Amino acid sequence: MVLSPKQVFLTPQGLCVGLCAHWMKMEYYMPLKASWCAVGVWVCMAGLAGCASPNASKVEGLAAQGKAYTSTLKKVNDFALAQSLEFTADLLPNLPRDADTLEEHTQAMRQRHALLQEIAAYLDVQAAYFVSLEALAKGDTSEATKRSLRNHVEAFNKLPQVETVPRAKKDALTNLAEHIARWHHHRDLEEVLRRDADAVAQALWMNQQLLDEQIRWLEKRATLVRQVNYRERVYKPYVGNNKLGEAWKKAWISDIEQPHAIALLQQAKSASADMQDAWLNLLRGQADFGPLANTFADIHHNMKQAAAHMAEGTTP
Repeated sequence: MVLSPKQVFLTPQGLCVGLCAHWMKMEYYMPLKASWCAVGVWVCMAGLAGCASPNASKVEGLAAQGKAYTSTLKKVNDFALAQSLEFTADLLPNLPRDADTLEEHTQAMRQRHALLQEIAAYLDVQAAYFVSLEALAKGDTSEATKRSLRNHVEAFNKLPQVETVPRAKKDALTNLAEHIARWHHHRDLEEVLRRDADAVAQALWMNQQLLDEQIRWLEKRATLVRQVNYRERVYKPYVGNNKLGEAWKKAWISDIEQPHAIALLQQAKSASADMQDAWLNLLRGQADFGPLANTFADIHHNMKQAAAHMAEGTTP
């Protein structure tokens, strides 16, 4: 395709050459030799290339957010488990008090606890990967760091055993290496990102699926608890003409509000989608981690508030 003179000037090359020609026309730049102008063009082009190409600081930023992300997800899962235990403990006294009922709900919570330990281990592997990736971005190109990255990314294939979570890969997160930008002066980083592009993206997507399963499981238990609590703490006192005090008011409000744990899990699920986008943007040579950091801060703030409500006994 042939470019017009105006289009040529608007390219990085045309801009640099145009600036040089402008300098040569200026009276006090007349002594400037053409060879020095050529050097100036080269420096100009290198500067423009640096602005448009990926750099190690972007990988550092992504790795730092990855560590914050995995830590946040573990805390949200721990909070959800704590609230699940509270739900179940509140529910049991209002169910048939026999051995089968106790065994059923006790085993369900034991299995959920074991599953969340598996998920925590899966997140720990991801956190360790981001630690090694950060080290590589900071200039640690040792074989130990490269081996650590390789071992961690291979461990991503050891997924938590959840029957309701699909194990198939997401098609949109495959062959990502084809879209990776060129990493000038950072060949080690480029090689690692090309190798791990799909694996990391799939792991982040799996986190989202695991959170979705958590939400479904918790919603199911919360619905059962809500039905029992409404019957025992809201409906019966109300129709029985009992004196309705502060406890009744809190029970009625709790029946209407969404459980804090579910809201936090939904927020964490949204953050997982944002983390996937951040990874894809990094591969393209782009990076803006401000919104992601703000999301993690919001989750921690909301978790503190929810914990305070739990301590006061006002959590729905």
